[in-house]
Amino acid sequence: MSEYVVSVLLEVNGQNIDDFKAVTEGEFEVAKQINLMNKTGFGRMTARHGVEVDYVVPADKAEFDFKTVEDGTLTIDKQNGVRTTYTGVWTLKVGATKYDGENEVVRTITFGATGKVE
Repeated sequence: MSEYVVSVLLEVNGQNIDDFKAVTEGEFEVAKQINLMNKTGFGRMTARHGVEVDYVVPADKAEFDFKTVEDGTLTIDKQNGVRTTYTGVWTLKVGATKYDGENEVVRTITFGATGKVE
């Protein structure tokens, strides 16, 4: 069964931002191959979580300043009832402005997170 995202909510300093059109959860390394003298070993990696969101710039209110995101919480609710929460969220990159065919102004924001809970 396919999973669909119902909502994406970013909470920063008590303020909720939910003007998101799409979300992409990034990949992360679980283990790394280590070359040893006579064999190959493996070592666990510290997870570095990343999330990209397409932020729809609101036409009727001020645009949120993503440069202020430090230690926020990003929650993704999926249609199947699963909720993924990223903690310790920081803005890594504010992408270029895109104008799409729906007359929306969209900007891709890249976040890094210190934790992930499902």
